[in-house]
Amino acid sequence: MGKIKVTTLGTEDEQEKRDKKAVQNEQKKKREGKSQETGDRTLALQETEVKVKRIKEAKIRSKRYQEFKKLVPADVSHTISEGIQILHKVSLTKFDGSVELHITLKDKGFSKELDLPHPFGKSKKTVEATDEVVAAIESGKFDFDILIATPTQMGKLVKFAKVLGPRGLMPNPKSGTVTEDVKSAIKKFSSNQTLKLRNEKDSPAIHTTIGKLSMTDTQLNQNISAVLAILPAGRISKIVLKSTMSPAIKLSF
Repeated sequence: MGKIKVTTLGTEDEQEKRDKKAVQNEQKKKREGKSQETGDRTLALQETEVKVKRIKEAKIRSKRYQEFKKLVPADVSHTISEGIQILHKVSLTKFDGSVELHITLKDKGFSKELDLPHPFGKSKKTVEATDEVVAAIESGKFDFDILIATPTQMGKLVKFAKVLGPRGLMPNPKSGTVTEDVKSAIKKFSSNQTLKLRNEKDSPAIHTTIGKLSMTDTQLNQNISAVLAILPAGRISKIVLKSTMSPAIKLSF
């Protein structure tokens, strides 16, 4: 009977294999650790870059602005007349800045139009979608601000939807730019007195311009009062008055 060679556990061959496997596992762990370490460093670097970018992009207010800011504490409310007087004192611009109202309601879904007592700014060029205007659009000419169309004329504009839409020029029944009464619509949309108030899509905030610093205090007061008059009673959280680059002035309501 021949001899049978038996390899038992713990022989030199088996030990060598185990040692080799252990080395391979250790090297694998190191590689994975290094990869994880590199990933962590990369993530940390990205986070740092974002923070630095935010700091750079943050508005650095001038010393003069900071001084004016002290004159209008955020927790103190003012009447419209007081607010306008303060506004003239804390306005930083040398040009005729815009006068703005920033309103926060308690809920969303507010949308209204009104005609301000006193117009300001440039009137908008409003045209009807006649054959001549359609031909101009086809040639790439858009020398108007608002386009009015009848339901029948809309058929001619469908092919320009991708061109007019991004420019905010595509007539829409919801906005009143698709109507049978074209003359009235042109008169309405051409006016620089008509103001549309609507809260933002994802918040109850309303941002609007109601005049210019060059207007009289009485004109500004009446325009502001007209806006406040159509706001929903009991749904107002905050009203702020400011001009271009000025600190905000809290108004009472």
